Amino acid sequence: MQMGKYWSIVWRMIDDANVVLEVIDARFPSICRSNRLEQRVMESDQCNLLIAINKADLVPRDQLNLWVKWIKEQGIKSVGVSATQRLGTSILQREILQASNKKTAKVAVVGLPNTGKSSIINRLKGRKSASTAPVSGHTKSQQMIRVSKSMMMFDTPGIIPVKLPEKHNILLGLTPVTKIKDPIYAAELLIEQLNEISPGKTASYYEVPDDISTFLDNIAIKLNRVRKGGIPDDRFAAITVLSDHVKGKIPVYENIKDPLRFQ
Repeated sequence: MQMGKYWSIVWRMIDDANVVLEVIDARFPSICRSNRLEQRVMESDQCNLLIAINKADLVPRDQLNLWVKWIKEQGIKSVGVSATQRLGTSILQREILQASNKKTAKVAVVGLPNTGKSSIINRLKGRKSASTAPVSGHTKSQQMIRVSKSMMMFDTPGIIPVKLPEKHNILLGLTPVTKIKDPIYAAELLIEQLNEISPGKTASYYEVPDDISTFLDNIAIKLNRVRKGGIPDDRFAAITVLSDHVKGKIPVYENIKDPLRFQ
């Protein structure tokens, strides 16, 4: 989908909605928000903006509360949720209805790929509605879903509507692991970022030495993935690290005292 078409879908949904729900990743809140979108909604007289900080189970509660406060200071209401763990979804539903001020809340659900937009819709409905998959960019077109008698939700395609640095693209898991051309390079870039955010945490998780030059070698050996001649299968190790990160297994998250970047 071309970028212009994506934004035309989003703007059309906003025109039809009375609430815009922006879904972001609780691990890296400052780099997965859209300033362009938020500004457009906040200038609108017909809809209100609400942010769902999804995957809240992957960060400490005190850290999540600080992000909620930080976003509130910018004039935006936010709710910490975990669609997969059924945390905070009842509160989110209540906040959506309050933000709507209409008999039927019409909600445009927006956000980067891999933030869990469809999973939130499914959780609010109580049974599978929006198609979900463990890869980013799964939703291909606009979908309108009745969540309840008092709520309709529009799910948008999970494409990347902004130009992010390559390292942030990898950190947010925006490109499906199976489509990354050079997983070794991507994994090394990811490991460097994770070490910058939380030194030693990734090495501790895998129980290997904290040395970037031999990191993938050590993981491959630990997983008994050694090719002929005793050469560690770094590609397999890289894909493992990238996949584990996307699934939230590696306990690394952005610190609000040292935010990565707000786009």
